[in-house]
Amino acid sequence: MTADLIITNARIITMDKARPFAEAIAISGNRILRVGSAADVMGLRTSRTRVHDNKGNTVIPGIIESHVHLFIGAVELDLLNIYGINDVAKVRDSVSQYRAKLAKDAVVMAIAATHEQFGPATPITRHLLDSIVSDVPFIVGCFDHHTVWANTKALEAAGILKGRDLPVGNEIVMGTDGLATGELREPAAFMPVLALTPTGGRDYLGFTTGGNPEPPATAEQRRIDETFMKRGIAHANALGITSMHNMDGNWYQLELLDALQQRGELNSRMEVPFHHKNFFKLEQVDEAAAFHARYKGDMLHSGRVKIFMDGVMETLTAQMLDDYPGYPGNKGAPLYTHDEMLALVARADAHGLQVSTHAIGDGGVRTTLDAYENAQRLNGKRDSRHRIEHIELIDPADIPRLAALGVVASLQPIAGVGVPGSPPEPILSRVGDKLPYAYAWQTIRDTGAAVAFSSDWPVAPLDPFLGMQAAMTVRPLKPGCPEQKQSLMDTIHGFTLAGAHMEFMEDRKGMLKEGYLADVAVLNADMEKLPADQIASVKPVMTVCDGRVVFSLNSQNMT
Repeated sequence: MTADLIITNARIITMDKARPFAEAIAISGNRILRVGSAADVMGLRTSRTRVHDNKGNTVIPGIIESHVHLFIGAVELDLLNIYGINDVAKVRDSVSQYRAKLAKDAVVMAIAATHEQFGPATPITRHLLDSIVSDVPFIVGCFDHHTVWANTKALEAAGILKGRDLPVGNEIVMGTDGLATGELREPAAFMPVLALTPTGGRDYLGFTTGGNPEPPATAEQRRIDETFMKRGIAHANALGITSMHNMDGNWYQLELLDALQQRGELNSRMEVPFHHKNFFKLEQVDEAAAFHARYKGDMLHSGRVKIFMDGVMETLTAQMLDDYPGYPGNKGAPLYTHDEMLALVARADAHGLQVSTHAIGDGGVRTTLDAYENAQRLNGKRDSRHRIEHIELIDPADIPRLAALGVVASLQPIAGVGVPGSPPEPILSRVGDKLPYAYAWQTIRDTGAAVAFSSDWPVAPLDPFLGMQAAMTVRPLKPGCPEQKQSLMDTIHGFTLAGAHMEFMEDRKGMLKEGYLADVAVLNADMEKLPADQIASVKPVMTVCDGRVVFSLNSQNMT
């Protein structure tokens, strides 16, 4: 056989223990044909072979982003990002410039705000937002996507200015005047205002309801939404990403992605779960098996159930084993009782499905581990690779249970407190004396548990090299806390082979190995020579997915 593409003069980090490093790689079709010395690989060159000289820089397996919300993130690429703008007047100026690009009566939406954007003494309220935009609905999304703030026009248009009954764990915060303050906590509270946006909230449905658009999306709406998906994937390709594990799912998203696949336009491998919500009947989880039966290819597949066990610490909704410091009687807001969670996981596991559970507080993590252990007891132990997403706080008694149960820790280093540039509050106050067990990445790894890394985009930037730098430079949260920073090789493993392991595909991706799928990230620097605090400067010059060049910075090194 001969090569379609050769990447040579490179420092190739293969993630293959049998051949950790190489100089060159040859690709034929959608498979890796040869990994080895430059002389060996160049022997596969013909007149039709494209050759890329990487000037001694790093090449790694295509990055597997194992926790994203693709549809939401893609839509947000067009929205106003106000992260770090801590002055109301400056936000007003940014909004004014942004509105100049919109129709006069368009809903205005900003993203990436923090709970203390303007300082702890200046809460974000509808009145503050009215001072910025008062003539049309103005919606501000929190970076964590668990809180939204809305001005008076938006609350009125959504019909929630005077509040509304909501399911447990969701809240329209009310003021002493009997009207909504503007703070909307969790999906049931904020979906009415997102319905005012151009997508009508279709991008959020896989996250908030697990259902499909009602009424069904029109052909034009599908075209718009497919365009968003393509743009989100292109954004990922430019960052070296060749696979993504979506964290919200419904039939609609699978159909959008499948439409791209049928046209040869799906430029990233996608894994989409069935999202089981706490207001579903137990037997609805059976639908996840139908997802899996229909979608099981290397480019697009299902086979996983996503569950939210709790919320986030910022809004006191993450489930704790003990009261939040300073909030007597408040242990958070679990979305399932202990018994409900055990029954749900056992039923999903009985179908042979993987389960990934959002659990941030140590109480949420405990309940999730109990559910995974119960499933093993009822259904028999198997290689299930159930996942826990985030694990921002874990009780020391539960740390060894991850490895013992074969549970994967799916972590987001870029969102960790202790990462340079990350705001310490309100997290440090929420955790209190338990700081040694917060963001315990290396502590978990040292037990032998599988650890995978990701971004949770758009909660955090998608750029994996920002995440890698965060993982490698995190500082102890206080004196005496264990060191949690990661080595370079463990970090790359977390963004590549660990992701493949999580989706049972380590036999064909996550490594640069002969016969494996041709997913490759070609970089502009030698990562092994860079200081840890400069890893974020690394950029891809080429991304190859399924043997196709889906991103190329330029062609000057290609012959």
